[in-house]
Amino acid sequence: MNKVVLGDSRDIKNYPEENFHLTITSPPYFVGKDYEKDYSFDDYRELLRAVFHNVASKTIEGGKIAINIADIAAFSKVSGKVEENDQVLPEITRNLKLDDCHLLARYIWHKDDPWVNSQHVCYHEGIPATYVRALPNWEYVWVFYKGTPKRSDAPPISNVISKEDWKKWVSAVWYIKSVQANDDHAAKFPEELVRRLILLYSLPGDTIFDPFMGSGTTAITAHKCRRGYAGVERDPEYHALSQKGLEAVYNSLEAEFTPEEQYKPNKLF
Repeated sequence: MNKVVLGDSRDIKNYPEENFHLTITSPPYFVGKDYEKDYSFDDYRELLRAVFHNVASKTIEGGKIAINIADIAAFSKVSGKVEENDQVLPEITRNLKLDDCHLLARYIWHKDDPWVNSQHVCYHEGIPATYVRALPNWEYVWVFYKGTPKRSDAPPISNVISKEDWKKWVSAVWYIKSVQANDDHAAKFPEELVRRLILLYSLPGDTIFDPFMGSGTTAITAHKCRRGYAGVERDPEYHALSQKGLEAVYNSLEAEFTPEEQYKPNKLF
């Protein structure tokens, strides 16, 4: 626990020995990123099946799995051509059911307008009338539960979340700006997205897992929220980036909290 392993998340040996309470992850989207070029679409589907099978096997009874992903895979980068079997989330859902994991909640993460920072949506003289491309300015976050939706050790919700936050977050559309500078990782998700999921679906002292750790956002946010963390990342550069981010947050929090306060509920956010 409290470790990000450099390795392949398809290998269960890279997972912690203890079961974890909540997974928060954003898998590859299969949209032409550099780190996706070494496998086919069938390889990609098998990757998701194998990884989430491992995740389900290591999740506690009543634990949750939160997956941030686009609803379809896009070929030739973002060509706009979509076939029926390109739909990713329904296949993940079917596979997770085989491991007794079932859908609990669906959120829409509303991001920035795509014309602001996307090369795939353009308005200029070279675009003919009636050829209007539309890229979504939203992504899904689907939350699944293992075995039973209710944890036997869960206190009343009023003990862990204020009514004010509950009222804001229980709406299934979350307006959160995307990460504006992906200069050190090609596909970061914002800490605020992870923070809400941690506070809604885990308890202080729980362990938060990410099988596609990337730059370390899940682990960093988990530590800030007084949770433990664990994860796997196969790219050495991204693994080093996650270690750098964790070291920075450890140093900043040590100046603010005593070791005894590390996993106590707090008002950090």
